[in-house]
Amino acid sequence: MKVLMKASQKVKPTVILFGYHDMGYAGLSALIKSGYNVVSVFTHKDSNNENVFFKSVTDLADKHKIPVFRPEDVNEPSWVIKINDLSPDYIITISYRHYLSNEIVKAAKFGAYNVHASLLPAHRGRSHLNWSIIKGDEESGITLHEINNIPDAGPIYAQTKVSISNDDTAHTLHRKITELASTLLPVWFTDLYEGNLTGLDQDESQASSYGLRRPEDGHIDWRSSANDIRNLVRALSFPWPGAFTDSEGKKLIIWKCNVLPSEQSFIPGTVISIAPLRIACGKDILEIDDFSLTKCPEPGYSRKITGSGIIVGMILR
Repeated sequence: MKVLMKASQKVKPTVILFGYHDMGYAGLSALIKSGYNVVSVFTHKDSNNENVFFKSVTDLADKHKIPVFRPEDVNEPSWVIKINDLSPDYIITISYRHYLSNEIVKAAKFGAYNVHASLLPAHRGRSHLNWSIIKGDEESGITLHEINNIPDAGPIYAQTKVSISNDDTAHTLHRKITELASTLLPVWFTDLYEGNLTGLDQDESQASSYGLRRPEDGHIDWRSSANDIRNLVRALSFPWPGAFTDSEGKKLIIWKCNVLPSEQSFIPGTVISIAPLRIACGKDILEIDDFSLTKCPEPGYSRKITGSGIIVGMILR
């Protein structure tokens, strides 16, 4: 157990935010509402592809006239010096894509803290929302923890759960967690500088860690159960690149599907019917509700089987 040191309440505590995307936006909003003096924001360049559904931390910082920096390598010596010169009371990281060096973490007088979108110690690392659904978890959440020398392994100061429904996708779960963060972070950040939080060490026996997922990781293995494949589809559905299979050299992206229990025996990947499109799995059958051929801007863009080369009896790879 670790008791939190607190900043003086007579002046606004200073903080540097390292954040990106919706969660970073929620974090910056919360810091402002909680009365922090945000002396600078470190973020990444906004991507047109990602701004389909993410808010811009840069835009919010500009609105409040907060200096914004977007270094390629924040741990480069010149940036370490700059951050130490700012001498913040706190450092907060939220959805920032680079781990901070010890030299940066130590620059915060009262500690450096991360907001992580999972129920630590489960799902340390990257792509935690996607992995939560791939693994079939029934709940997720957000965790406020201290940053130490092991990523996502520091003492936990606050944590709240959110349920994952059987119909949730990574996008709907992302929205649930972002809405939760918007409500809770102003409270947590106030409690942080008022010294009302106590850190509890993580239970290493319950820890799990997963890496960053890449588009090619969405290739479906039809030997898996229909339920596991459906979880993969939910985890990678739009606006993520989608779970996919190969059909005679063409890419079939599956956006939505359901499991049909079956005792019949087929070679996994066998197309059982066209209308509706049903495919045999290692266990049970997958009925495809929404799909597209090749790369499409959104699900449902190209749902015609005609001309796709898909026929009953063929085996998808």
